Amino acid sequence: MQVRRLRRRFEGFWRLLSRTVPLALLAEFALLMLWSAHADAATGVAVVEVKRSESYASTRRYAGRTVAGRVSELGFKQAGRLAEVAVDLGSRVEAGAVLARLDGAAAQAALAQADAEVSHAEASLEAMRARTELARQTERRFADLQADGHVSAQEYDERRLEYDARVAELRVAEASLARARAARRAAAIVVAESRIEAPFAGIVQARHADEGAQLQPGAPVLRLVETDRVEAHVGVPETFAAALTAGGRYPLYWNGRAVDGALSAVLPEVDPETRTVTAVFDLGAADVPLGAVVELAAEREVAEDGFWLPLTALTESERGLWGVLVVNRSSVLERRVVEVLHAEADRAYVRGTLQDGDWVVRTGVQRLVPGQQVAAAAAG
Repeated sequence: MQVRRLRRRFEGFWRLLSRTVPLALLAEFALLMLWSAHADAATGVAVVEVKRSESYASTRRYAGRTVAGRVSELGFKQAGRLAEVAVDLGSRVEAGAVLARLDGAAAQAALAQADAEVSHAEASLEAMRARTELARQTERRFADLQADGHVSAQEYDERRLEYDARVAELRVAEASLARARAARRAAAIVVAESRIEAPFAGIVQARHADEGAQLQPGAPVLRLVETDRVEAHVGVPETFAAALTAGGRYPLYWNGRAVDGALSAVLPEVDPETRTVTAVFDLGAADVPLGAVVELAAEREVAEDGFWLPLTALTESERGLWGVLVVNRSSVLERRVVEVLHAEADRAYVRGTLQDGDWVVRTGVQRLVPGQQVAAAAAG
């Protein structure tokens, strides 16, 4: 199309050339004429008018992982032969459920003997109370007789001392009963400790021993993981942790899904490798696997003057800085240097030598150079 217009414009000159100049040279000359016709036309560029901002909102994501609220390695306090394991891997149990038992024959026998000792001590105490009461009444009668002169002082002293002896024997019987009851409680504890009960509701994560195994005191038999309460442990910078509110609710993200978490605590110790502190969030009974990676999304306002620019407007410069092209009042491109303060998916917040209201080239900066004449078209 452009070649036809040029040909009509230079019709006579074209006929002369077509007779004397070879076809290849003629085509080259046509292209040269076409370029010359547009050499003075300004290149069109899309621009955006920048506005100064006093601050920007920064959304940071901090990674962490989920852990069980409670995890227990369960075993027996005493040695013995493992008689029964009532659960298997993955079993869901309620608090108080019996999970495993030792062979308790010896413990049951000791408990029965302790019961007999308690019964014997109780009977002895009742008999001693009767003897003591009799001695007390006899001592009172002899006191009255001695006052009337019917018995000697020697006879009264014998009855009084006998009563004192019965009182002492009664105290011994009471102590014997207390000792027998204590022994029975100890035997009952041994019987109770011959079985493992779930300290909380959860799922059996591991089974370390099977029936028939001879166990030592404290040897782990089962690993129980609480599932009704899940926690998230997230490493955050100290400065950010100071802005968190205990009991406050914050969004955490797992597998693209938001999970509500309540801040339980911020641990005081700083990790020497990451230089972060651990924030503990209670996720309740959230349906999130234990050990899963979660992210805490936190937004904060940063007070810093600057401008929002599309990422396509930036070109890399020296010493970590970036360059942008600005269309001046003469429609000529000027290069400005900026520093990126914050970047998002498709835009960046920068500061530098820009002015409020400048027209910044939005796209195509890689084919432009400073000093070039352009025709700006606002692109929003």
